[in-house]
Amino acid sequence: MRIRTIITTLAASLVLLIALVAYLVIYSGSVVAALATGPEPDVPVAVDVHEATPELPDWAKGTHWLIYPDGFQCVGTEGCPNDYRTIGGEVGPVLPEGVEYYDPAKHDCVQVQPVGVTC
Repeated sequence: MRIRTIITTLAASLVLLIALVAYLVIYSGSVVAALATGPEPDVPVAVDVHEATPELPDWAKGTHWLIYPDGFQCVGTEGCPNDYRTIGGEVGPVLPEGVEYYDPAKHDCVQVQPVGVTC
C-alpha cells in the first residue's frame, strides 16, 4: 500500500511538472528562455520632453479648462467648473491649448469660487 501511495504521488508530481514546462514554452517561446530570464536591470529610461502637444476632443475645444490641485473644492453642487481631469485629461509636461493650471490670483471670483472664499 505504501509503494502505491509513493507511485501515485510521483505521477501527480510528473503531471504538474509537464504542465509547468508546457506553460513556460507557450508563454515564452522556449524553456531555456523562460528559465534564463531574470529580473530586469535598472536602466534609466529616457523621456522625450519634446513630445507633440496633446489635443482636446473637438467638443471640448473653444472652452477654457483648468487643472485644480488635488482635494480642491468649489462652491456649488456640480464641483469646480471646467475641470480638465473630469473629461479624462492627462496632466503631463505638455498641455493642450486652452488648458492651464489653476491660479488663485487669476481665477478666484472670475471663473472659480473656492470653498471658503466670498466673491
